Amino acid sequence: MKWVIIILAVLMFLAVTLAVFSWRNVKRALKPNTISLENETKWNKQRGLWLDFDSYDRKKYVIKGKDGYVLHAEFVDTESVRGTGKYVIICHGHTSNRYGSVKYVNSYIKLGFSCLIYDARNHGANAPDICTLGNIESEDLKCIIDDTCNRYPDIRILGLHGESMGSSTVLSVVRFAPRIDFIVADCGFMSCYDVVHDGYGNLHLAFLSAPINLAGKVLYHVDMKETNALKCLENNRYPVLFIHGSNDRLIKPYHSMKLREAASKNGAYTELIMVEGAGHAVSRQVAGFEKYTGYIESFLKRIGIE
Repeated sequence: MKWVIIILAVLMFLAVTLAVFSWRNVKRALKPNTISLENETKWNKQRGLWLDFDSYDRKKYVIKGKDGYVLHAEFVDTESVRGTGKYVIICHGHTSNRYGSVKYVNSYIKLGFSCLIYDARNHGANAPDICTLGNIESEDLKCIIDDTCNRYPDIRILGLHGESMGSSTVLSVVRFAPRIDFIVADCGFMSCYDVVHDGYGNLHLAFLSAPINLAGKVLYHVDMKETNALKCLENNRYPVLFIHGSNDRLIKPYHSMKLREAASKNGAYTELIMVEGAGHAVSRQVAGFEKYTGYIESFLKRIGIE
């Protein structure tokens, strides 16, 4: 009897430990502590990624996303890009905010695009909410695309650019067949569940992926498998440029390889650029402004956008 009690106590301890561990980790993903607008600005300025952003014309407004959720947005342009009819919507990564997109704004301004940057759900100036890393966020993005098309009737070309979670978002919105002309997906992932599985697999703890996903379902009503850019690309018709750091340990490069395969299945034009030596979400920083801008410019020329 004594040993039975000891075994039951150990099992109970392990169960509680696993439950707490799963809750803490799923909370980091779905209700993360996010970076403030001020700290994101400081971070980018310190690393030389801000460039001429302060000299651009900027207009702040809000857009209603899924279920009326209010998203804070900022329209950025210059006199030199007005009248080109070229626009791009840029989506930031997990825990970041619209100012995390500034490093890409500079490239698009040079290429003649007006830019829309915005805070994803639960990020930046937006109200607290559940973050699904691309699923519900892509529904918000569809609302933003519709709003942008209505707000700026001179649109001739409309593109999307996303980083990490933002990449998952811009790829997942494809399932709604929005009015867009191209996508640039930087360090994207196939599904949220795959990222969790990879991370714990590196520690030989892949079996923890299932209880963590279960915790997400029970506590936040979120199934990480539903954030699935790979599935959303099944009927893709848009040209896509994939960019990934060769040294990315958080989201391994094979994710972009698999995503490209899916995006190309129906004959859509795709490219994949591996940035040597870049870790997660630092391809722009490692490649530098001119080279990274060149990736986008060359891609756009190949799909007939000047």
